[in-house]
Amino acid sequence: MNARPTLEQLDLVITRMRDRLAGRNALLAVCFVETMAVMEARFAEAQEDPRDLAPARAAAFAFVKAALHQWATRPPHERQPEAVTGKRSAK
Repeated sequence: MNARPTLEQLDLVITRMRDRLAGRNALLAVCFVETMAVMEARFAEAQEDPRDLAPARAAAFAFVKAALHQWATRPPHERQPEAVTGKRSAK
């Protein structure tokens, strides 16, 4: 991605990510959209020009993408136990 992507470029990337997540897990896609909105608002508040949404949206996307990656690659001992998830391993 460019150093300073446009809103159109960001929207394209974000939409593609949301669609990929929705194809795997609808709840995860909803969480992605809601977290993006909250983080974009927070980053926009901290900017000198809150009307320039591209840097805020890019920062929010980078944050959410890193959080998803961290969540997806966490070690097995950090995942929820079987009793909480209701899934049992096949033995």
